[in-house]
Amino acid sequence: MSPEGLLPNDDQMKLLRKHGSVEIITHTGKLSDLNQLKQDTSEKVLGVDPDAFSWDMDGESVKNIPHVKVVCTQSTSFDWVKPQVLKDIGVLVANCPGFSADSVAEHAMGMAIDVGRNLPLYIKNGWKIDWKTRKPMLLKGKTLGVVGLGRIGTRICEIGAGIGMNVIYWSRTTKDKRFTYHKLGDVFQTADVIIPALVENEDTKKLLTHTLLDSVKSSSILVGINRVKDLWDEDYILKKVKNEEIAGYAFEGDNAKDPTAYEGNVLPLPAMAWYTQDSLQNLLDIWVQNMVSATGSKPQNIVNKL
Repeated sequence: MSPEGLLPNDDQMKLLRKHGSVEIITHTGKLSDLNQLKQDTSEKVLGVDPDAFSWDMDGESVKNIPHVKVVCTQSTSFDWVKPQVLKDIGVLVANCPGFSADSVAEHAMGMAIDVGRNLPLYIKNGWKIDWKTRKPMLLKGKTLGVVGLGRIGTRICEIGAGIGMNVIYWSRTTKDKRFTYHKLGDVFQTADVIIPALVENEDTKKLLTHTLLDSVKSSSILVGINRVKDLWDEDYILKKVKNEEIAGYAFEGDNAKDPTAYEGNVLPLPAMAWYTQDSLQNLLDIWVQNMVSATGSKPQNIVNKL
Protein backbone atom coordinates (compact mmCIF):
# COMPACT_ATOMS: atom_id res chain seq x y z
CA MET A 1 0.00 0.00 0.00
CA SER A 2 1.61 3.22 -1.19
CA PRO A 3 0.57 6.81 -1.98
CA GLU A 4 2.56 6.92 -5.23
CA GLY A 5 4.47 3.71 -5.28
CA LEU A 6 7.99 2.63 -4.53
CA LEU A 7 7.11 -0.68 -6.08
CA PRO A 8 8.97 -3.92 -6.83
CA ASN A 9 10.48 -4.25 -10.28
CA ASP A 10 9.32 -6.84 -12.81
CA ASP A 11 11.61 -9.60 -11.52
CA GLN A 12 10.55 -8.95 -7.92
CA MET A 13 6.89 -9.01 -8.90
CA LYS A 14 7.40 -12.36 -10.61
CA LEU A 15 8.96 -13.69 -7.42
CA LEU A 16 6.05 -12.45 -5.32
CA ARG A 17 3.49 -14.00 -7.69
CA LYS A 18 5.19 -17.38 -7.31
CA HIS A 19 4.05 -17.30 -3.70
CA GLY A 20 0.52 -15.94 -4.08
CA SER A 21 -1.66 -13.39 -5.80
CA VAL A 22 -0.49 -9.75 -5.60
CA GLU A 23 -2.74 -6.72 -5.29
CA ILE A 24 -1.29 -3.21 -5.35
CA ILE A 25 -3.41 -0.61 -3.56
CA THR A 26 -2.66 3.06 -4.10
CA HIS A 27 -3.74 4.70 -0.89
CA THR A 28 -3.25 7.65 1.44
CA GLY A 29 -5.12 7.76 4.73
CA LYS A 30 -6.20 5.17 7.28
CA LEU A 31 -6.01 1.42 7.02
CA SER A 32 -9.61 1.27 8.20
CA ASP A 33 -10.66 3.02 4.97
CA LEU A 34 -9.66 0.02 2.85
CA ASN A 35 -12.93 -1.89 2.64
CA GLN A 36 -11.60 -4.31 0.04
CA LEU A 37 -9.26 -5.75 2.68
CA LYS A 38 -12.09 -6.22 5.16
CA GLN A 39 -14.08 -8.17 2.57
CA ASP A 40 -11.21 -10.44 1.48
CA THR A 41 -11.26 -13.65 3.53
CA SER A 42 -8.01 -15.13 2.19
CA GLU A 43 -4.78 -15.27 4.21
CA LYS A 44 -2.82 -12.04 3.75
CA VAL A 45 0.61 -10.51 4.00
CA LEU A 46 0.35 -6.71 4.01
CA GLY A 47 3.24 -4.70 2.56
CA VAL A 48 2.84 -1.12 3.82
CA ASP A 49 4.56 2.13 2.85
CA PRO A 50 4.91 4.56 5.79
CA ASP A 51 4.09 7.57 3.63
CA ALA A 52 0.68 6.08 2.85
CA PHE A 53 -0.17 6.46 6.54
CA SER A 54 1.90 9.57 7.34
CA TRP A 55 4.11 7.36 9.53
CA ASP A 56 1.20 6.62 11.90
CA MET A 57 -0.80 3.58 10.80
CA ASP A 58 -3.96 2.71 12.72
CA GLY A 59 -2.65 -0.76 13.57
CA GLU A 60 -5.69 -1.66 15.65
CA SER A 61 -7.71 -1.72 12.40
CA VAL A 62 -5.95 -4.94 11.39
CA LYS A 63 -8.29 -6.84 13.74
CA ASN A 64 -11.10 -6.02 11.28
CA ILE A 65 -9.18 -7.47 8.33
CA PRO A 66 -9.51 -11.27 8.09
CA HIS A 67 -6.49 -13.55 8.24
CA VAL A 68 -3.59 -11.09 8.26
CA LYS A 69 -0.44 -13.09 8.94
CA VAL A 70 2.36 -10.50 8.72
CA VAL A 71 2.58 -6.72 8.19
CA CYS A 72 5.79 -5.90 6.29
CA THR A 73 6.92 -2.30 6.67
CA GLN A 74 8.75 -0.59 3.84
CA SER A 75 11.09 1.02 6.39
CA THR A 76 13.54 0.28 9.17
CA SER A 77 11.39 2.12 11.75
CA PHE A 78 8.42 0.05 12.81
CA ASP A 79 6.82 1.78 15.80
CA TRP A 80 4.46 3.57 13.39
CA VAL A 81 2.53 0.34 12.65
CA LYS A 82 1.91 -0.29 16.39
CA PRO A 83 3.78 -3.63 16.70
CA GLN A 84 2.59 -4.31 20.26
CA VAL A 85 -1.04 -3.80 19.23
CA LEU A 86 -0.52 -6.18 16.32
CA LYS A 87 1.20 -8.71 18.56
CA ASP A 88 -1.78 -8.66 20.90
CA ILE A 89 -4.07 -9.63 18.02
CA GLY A 90 -1.64 -12.28 16.75
CA VAL A 91 -0.11 -10.44 13.79
CA LEU A 92 3.64 -10.32 13.16
CA VAL A 93 5.54 -7.24 11.97
CA ALA A 94 8.62 -7.39 9.73
CA ASN A 95 10.85 -4.38 9.02
CA CYS A 96 13.72 -3.66 6.62
CA PRO A 97 16.78 -3.33 8.85
CA GLY A 98 19.97 -1.70 7.63
CA PHE A 99 18.90 -0.97 4.06
CA SER A 100 20.09 2.64 4.26
CA ALA A 101 22.72 2.49 7.00
CA ASP A 102 25.56 3.61 4.74
CA SER A 103 23.49 6.37 3.15
CA VAL A 104 22.24 7.75 6.47
CA ALA A 105 25.66 7.60 8.10
CA GLU A 106 27.34 9.43 5.20
CA HIS A 107 24.62 12.06 5.21
CA ALA A 108 24.87 12.54 8.98
CA MET A 109 28.59 13.18 8.80
CA GLY A 110 28.03 15.54 5.87
CA MET A 111 25.53 17.45 8.02
CA ALA A 112 28.11 17.63 10.80
CA ILE A 113 30.70 19.04 8.42
CA ASP A 114 28.26 21.60 6.98
CA VAL A 115 27.06 22.97 10.31
CA GLY A 116 30.57 22.78 11.73
CA ARG A 117 31.70 25.02 8.89
CA ASN A 118 28.85 27.48 9.57
CA LEU A 119 27.10 26.86 6.24
CA PRO A 120 23.69 28.02 7.58
CA LEU A 121 25.22 31.36 8.57
CA TYR A 122 26.68 31.84 5.10
CA ILE A 123 23.33 31.05 3.50
CA LYS A 124 21.57 33.66 5.64
CA ASN A 125 24.32 36.22 5.04
CA GLY A 126 24.11 36.18 1.25
CA TRP A 127 26.96 33.66 0.98
CA LYS A 128 29.33 36.06 2.69
CA ILE A 129 31.57 35.23 5.63
CA ASP A 130 30.93 37.18 8.80
CA TRP A 131 34.35 37.25 10.40
CA LYS A 132 32.86 38.26 13.75
CA THR A 133 30.88 35.05 14.24
CA ARG A 134 32.12 31.86 15.88
CA LYS A 135 34.96 30.35 13.84
CA PRO A 136 34.23 27.16 11.84
CA MET A 137 35.18 23.78 13.29
CA LEU A 138 37.62 21.28 11.78
CA LEU A 139 36.37 17.80 12.66
CA LYS A 140 39.77 16.10 12.53
CA GLY A 141 41.07 15.78 16.06
CA LYS A 142 37.68 16.53 17.64
CA THR A 143 35.55 14.08 19.64
CA LEU A 144 32.55 12.45 17.99
CA GLY A 145 29.89 11.15 20.37
CA VAL A 146 27.44 8.60 18.95
CA VAL A 147 24.38 7.50 20.92
CA GLY A 148 23.31 4.02 19.83
CA LEU A 149 25.54 1.48 18.13
CA GLY A 150 23.30 -0.26 15.65
CA ARG A 151 24.07 -0.43 11.96
CA ILE A 152 23.81 3.33 11.42
CA GLY A 153 25.58 4.30 14.63
CA THR A 154 28.44 1.89 13.93
CA ARG A 155 28.89 3.24 10.41
CA ILE A 156 28.89 6.83 11.71
CA CYS A 157 31.64 5.84 14.15
CA GLU A 158 33.65 4.27 11.32
CA ILE A 159 33.37 7.37 9.14
CA GLY A 160 34.26 9.65 12.05
CA ALA A 161 37.32 7.57 12.86
CA GLY A 162 38.21 7.58 9.17
CA ILE A 163 38.50 11.37 9.07
CA GLY A 164 40.59 11.47 12.21
CA MET A 165 38.04 12.02 14.97
CA ASN A 166 38.27 10.58 18.47
CA VAL A 167 35.14 8.39 18.63
CA ILE A 168 33.21 7.73 21.83
CA TYR A 169 29.78 6.16 22.16
CA TRP A 170 26.98 5.06 24.46
CA SER A 171 24.80 2.04 23.74
CA ARG A 172 22.42 0.03 25.89
CA THR A 173 23.57 -3.34 24.60
CA THR A 174 26.03 -3.25 21.71
CA LYS A 175 29.77 -2.84 22.32
CA ASP A 176 32.61 -2.26 19.84
CA LYS A 177 36.23 -2.34 20.97
CA ARG A 178 37.30 -0.11 18.09
CA PHE A 179 35.65 2.84 19.85
CA THR A 180 35.52 4.04 23.46
CA TYR A 181 32.43 3.39 25.56
CA HIS A 182 31.24 6.21 27.86
CA LYS A 183 28.24 6.71 30.07
CA LEU A 184 25.47 8.66 28.33
CA GLY A 185 26.05 11.78 30.43
CA ASP A 186 29.77 11.71 29.68
CA VAL A 187 29.10 11.56 25.93
CA PHE A 188 27.04 14.75 26.11
CA GLN A 189 29.52 16.55 28.37
CA THR A 190 32.60 15.54 26.36
CA ALA A 191 31.82 15.31 22.65
CA ASP A 192 32.31 18.11 20.14
CA VAL A 193 29.82 16.52 17.74
CA ILE A 194 26.87 14.52 19.10
CA ILE A 195 24.76 12.27 16.86
CA PRO A 196 21.96 10.05 18.22
CA ALA A 197 21.42 6.92 16.14
CA LEU A 198 18.64 5.23 18.11
CA VAL A 199 15.52 3.39 17.05
CA GLU A 200 12.47 5.49 17.87
CA ASN A 201 10.23 3.60 20.30
CA GLU A 202 8.63 3.98 23.71
CA ASP A 203 11.89 3.12 25.46
CA THR A 204 13.98 5.74 23.63
CA LYS A 205 11.48 8.59 23.41
CA LYS A 206 12.76 11.53 25.43
CA LEU A 207 15.74 9.48 26.65
CA LEU A 208 17.83 12.51 25.74
CA THR A 209 16.64 14.91 28.42
CA HIS A 210 16.98 18.65 29.00
CA THR A 211 19.55 17.84 31.67
CA LEU A 212 21.74 16.12 29.08
CA LEU A 213 21.29 18.96 26.61
CA ASP A 214 22.20 21.48 29.29
CA SER A 215 25.50 19.65 29.80
CA VAL A 216 26.63 20.07 26.18
CA LYS A 217 29.63 22.36 25.64
CA SER A 218 28.82 25.72 24.05
CA SER A 219 31.35 24.90 21.31
CA SER A 220 29.66 21.61 20.37
CA ILE A 221 27.23 20.85 17.56
CA LEU A 222 24.33 18.39 17.45
CA VAL A 223 23.11 16.39 14.47
CA GLY A 224 19.59 14.92 14.30
CA ILE A 225 18.81 12.16 11.79
CA ASN A 226 15.67 10.15 11.08
CA ARG A 227 12.74 11.03 13.37
CA VAL A 228 15.00 12.58 15.99
CA LYS A 229 12.25 14.87 17.30
CA ASP A 230 10.91 11.76 19.06
CA LEU A 231 14.18 11.41 20.95
CA TRP A 232 14.82 14.91 22.27
CA ASP A 233 13.18 18.31 22.57
CA GLU A 234 14.05 19.97 19.28
CA ASP A 235 12.53 23.33 20.23
CA TYR A 236 14.74 23.37 23.32
CA ILE A 237 17.82 22.75 21.17
CA LEU A 238 16.85 25.49 18.72
CA LYS A 239 16.48 27.91 21.62
CA LYS A 240 19.93 26.97 22.92
CA VAL A 241 21.49 27.52 19.48
CA LYS A 242 19.75 30.89 19.23
CA ASN A 243 21.24 31.84 22.61
CA GLU A 244 24.68 30.51 21.53
CA GLU A 245 24.60 27.91 24.31
CA ILE A 246 25.22 25.30 21.59
CA ALA A 247 27.35 26.08 18.52
CA GLY A 248 25.00 24.57 15.94
CA TYR A 249 22.32 22.08 15.06
CA ALA A 250 21.77 20.14 11.83
CA PHE A 251 18.60 18.08 11.49
CA GLU A 252 16.37 16.45 8.92
CA GLY A 253 12.64 15.99 9.05
CA ASP A 254 9.30 16.73 7.48
CA ASN A 255 8.99 19.63 9.91
CA ALA A 256 12.11 21.36 8.54
CA LYS A 257 11.60 24.93 7.35
CA ASP A 258 13.76 27.27 5.27
CA PRO A 259 17.10 28.05 7.01
CA THR A 260 16.08 31.69 7.33
CA ALA A 261 13.25 30.63 9.68
CA TYR A 262 15.79 29.75 12.37
CA GLU A 263 18.12 31.94 14.37
CA GLY A 264 21.73 30.94 14.66
CA ASN A 265 23.73 28.14 13.08
CA VAL A 266 20.84 25.79 12.20
CA LEU A 267 20.83 23.56 9.13
CA PRO A 268 17.32 22.15 8.41
CA LEU A 269 17.05 19.49 5.71
CA PRO A 270 14.23 17.33 4.33
CA ALA A 271 14.01 13.76 5.60
CA MET A 272 16.15 12.31 2.84
CA ALA A 273 19.28 10.98 4.58
CA TRP A 274 18.30 7.48 3.48
CA TYR A 275 17.69 8.42 -0.15
CA THR A 276 20.23 7.04 -2.61
CA GLN A 277 19.83 4.69 -5.55
CA ASP A 278 21.71 2.04 -3.61
CA SER A 279 19.49 2.25 -0.54
CA LEU A 280 16.33 2.14 -2.64
CA GLN A 281 17.47 -1.10 -4.23
CA ASN A 282 18.37 -2.53 -0.83
CA LEU A 283 14.98 -1.52 0.55
CA LEU A 284 13.00 -3.23 -2.18
CA ASP A 285 15.17 -6.35 -2.01
CA ILE A 286 14.62 -6.74 1.74
CA TRP A 287 10.92 -5.80 1.57
CA VAL A 288 10.19 -8.35 -1.15
CA GLN A 289 12.15 -11.07 0.65
CA ASN A 290 10.25 -10.28 3.85
CA MET A 291 6.94 -10.73 2.06
CA VAL A 292 8.09 -13.94 0.38
CA SER A 293 9.33 -15.41 3.67
CA ALA A 294 6.06 -14.35 5.36
CA THR A 295 4.13 -16.71 3.09
CA GLY A 296 6.07 -19.64 4.54
CA SER A 297 6.79 -20.97 8.00
CA LYS A 298 9.88 -18.86 8.76
CA PRO A 299 9.16 -15.15 8.27
CA GLN A 300 12.28 -13.00 8.55
CA ASN A 301 13.09 -9.69 10.25
CA ILE A 302 10.24 -10.05 12.75
CA VAL A 303 10.25 -7.32 15.43
CA ASN A 304 7.32 -8.49 17.61
CA LYS A 305 7.67 -12.23 17.97
CA LEU A 306 4.53 -13.84 19.38
